[in-house]
Amino acid sequence: MSFVIGVIATLFVVFLLAFITIKKPAFGKTIIALSLAMVVLASVLYFQNDQLIEHKKHLIALDNIVLTNIQQQLAYGNYYKLTAQLSNHSKKYRLQTIELAISFYNCPSETPKNYKQCQLIATKRHKIPTRLAAQQSTTIESYFLLDDENILDIINNTNKGFLYWDIQLVNGYAR
Repeated sequence: MSFVIGVIATLFVVFLLAFITIKKPAFGKTIIALSLAMVVLASVLYFQNDQLIEHKKHLIALDNIVLTNIQQQLAYGNYYKLTAQLSNHSKKYRLQTIELAISFYNCPSETPKNYKQCQLIATKRHKIPTRLAAQQSTTIESYFLLDDENILDIINNTNKGFLYWDIQLVNGYAR
């Protein structure tokens, strides 16, 4: 609906610019120049906003974000509950959100020594809002939907192998 409104508004503005240009050519050219300047300014501001978001990712180095005691357990349906102890060792920035990469492996033994003998099934990204002040630590909790058929098949059928999770911290968004 908003797309249709935007198209109608744009057509209306173009019609008005054409009408003004026909009736008063000097004034119409000035209005067209101002309209083009506004479009260029809006484009610059739009892309500058993306750069600010990208900059917020790297205010805290990943070395200053510590995630320990990671646990996952079945909550309900196909949702899993992730819990962990999160520490923000930054001196001045608040940690807004963390992004995790969760890799799922099918391993032949119950306790693998490394993941070289295991088969990677899927990798998923999961964002967790934290709002953790500088030099603070807290327990975080999040729910994760596990809807991949290959992973669910291994969970439900134990003679196909053992499912192992590898959870890595990928990004930290700060303020």
